[in-house]
Amino acid sequence: MNNLKAFFPYVQKYRREFLLGIFSLIVADCMTLVVPLLIKEFIDILPQKPSVELLLKYVLYLFLISLVLVVGRYGWRKYMFGLSRKIEFDVLNDLFSHLLSLDRLWYQKQKTGDLMSRATNDLRAIREFFGLGILILIDAVFVIVMAVTMMVWINYELTLNVFIPLPIVSILFFSFVKEIRKRHEAVQEHLSKITGHVQENLSGIRVLHAFVQEENEKNKFENLNQEYIKKNLRVTQVFGIFTPSMVFAIGVAGMISLWMGGRSVIADEITLGSFVAFNGYLMLLSWPMMGIGYVFNLTQKGLVGMSRVNEIFLASPSISYRGENFIPDTNSDLKISGIRFNYPGETQEVLKEIDITIPCGTALGIVGKIGSGKTTLARMLLRFYDPDSGDILINGKSIQEMPLKSLRDYIGYVSQEPFLFSTSIRNNIALGRENASESEIERIIKISGMTSDLESFPDHLETMIGEKGVTLSGGQKQRIALARALFKKPPLLILDDSFSNLDSAMEKELLSNLKIYFKDTTKIIISHRLSTILDADNIIVIEDGSISEQGNHSQLIKSGGIYASLFQSQELAREMDIIL
Repeated sequence: MNNLKAFFPYVQKYRREFLLGIFSLIVADCMTLVVPLLIKEFIDILPQKPSVELLLKYVLYLFLISLVLVVGRYGWRKYMFGLSRKIEFDVLNDLFSHLLSLDRLWYQKQKTGDLMSRATNDLRAIREFFGLGILILIDAVFVIVMAVTMMVWINYELTLNVFIPLPIVSILFFSFVKEIRKRHEAVQEHLSKITGHVQENLSGIRVLHAFVQEENEKNKFENLNQEYIKKNLRVTQVFGIFTPSMVFAIGVAGMISLWMGGRSVIADEITLGSFVAFNGYLMLLSWPMMGIGYVFNLTQKGLVGMSRVNEIFLASPSISYRGENFIPDTNSDLKISGIRFNYPGETQEVLKEIDITIPCGTALGIVGKIGSGKTTLARMLLRFYDPDSGDILINGKSIQEMPLKSLRDYIGYVSQEPFLFSTSIRNNIALGRENASESEIERIIKISGMTSDLESFPDHLETMIGEKGVTLSGGQKQRIALARALFKKPPLLILDDSFSNLDSAMEKELLSNLKIYFKDTTKIIISHRLSTILDADNIIVIEDGSISEQGNHSQLIKSGGIYASLFQSQELAREMDIIL
């Protein structure tokens, strides 16, 4: 019920359409319920040999009822089905907005395919519940109540006898309700697995081709589908008992009505018209009774869908800002003060007492082994994670006092494996800045060393790069990502091993451009290639989450520690390449 309450505001927003839809449905049902009564009166006057004018009056009544039925049915289709589409639209927009607000820690626990399934299959189940489900429910309840009332009015004793088999339906309903919900949950969760499998295979299609795994993945997909069929059949098995039982109960009720009602007509206890009307109302109960089974199915699917979608709505980001809504000046020092951090669920600390001050406009180089904590430190500056202790300060104030949007606007971040969107090169560089001028983009392209590459592309800046930049080389992706970060003119630029796919000549050119055109920008350069950070004002070596060495290039070479050893190894490797 709590999951259902969470979606009430969406219905409340369209209460006018909802009420109009219900009103149209009630009008249409009232017209349907009038028909047996009209037929009763018509049959009962036939022995009196009515005039043609009187017969035409009844014909006209039926014609007018048909017209009202047409208008009523059009109304409930328009307003109830339109309402469900609008609710789907609003929920999807809110869901997408909420997904964008959730942080990295939450996403690390999720599967993309499962989230996609919740946003499509589960949302469709919610739409069907608020449209067809509520419609059939109200229709069934109203028709059952009114039809039974009319049957009692015609002959209450016959009504009691006819309803003898109907408690079977109630017993079945309450027996199956929990089981059906459980089986629907299993179906929708398994559908998420299938969606996840497809998404993963499409994302890794090149790896599958390279390792000739097509047949293996086809077999896995077939097994998943077989299991999906089995789970759906388990739902069908329940309805295979439930729905025929309802039809059987209604059939028995009809049999009782024909037998006992027919005897009552012969005995002149009720008129022939009343007998026909009674059976007409009994037949009107057939659809609502069967509709209960259908709406029961839609309701269980809808409630499961609401539960799964609501799980996302109830999730909240662990990262938030506090304090004075602080926005720093562009000329601000950065201080990392005694931060310690370990990932949730892990005991080993990734970062231990990291202390470093980075004056405005200087460059800090960071080196270390794989897994030493370099990238984690960079991501903490963006507040993808918060430290367990210690703080990060800009101009003397904690970054936790900055709105996340302001903090991330302040920082330009380029990762080793950048993500590019399946749009044009221009849109990837500008990324949402629709008023970007041509001269600005051309300047950034020149700084990021993409000018010659663009000349080889068929549509230059308008070239579509495919999903995740599939048509580009690794170096081109990294330079477009660099251009995207530089385009926002960030006071702080973080390059996380973002030159790893570039040759030494291009790396040298880019570093030179950054020094010339972004001399006032504070830079943090993480790299395994020491040639990238030779000219950094300060260099730190991180080992097992701690700073083991610190200084500029000359000082670290003289100290003869880890940095010096790495530098000698890389110089030797470079000389060997030249000789070969």
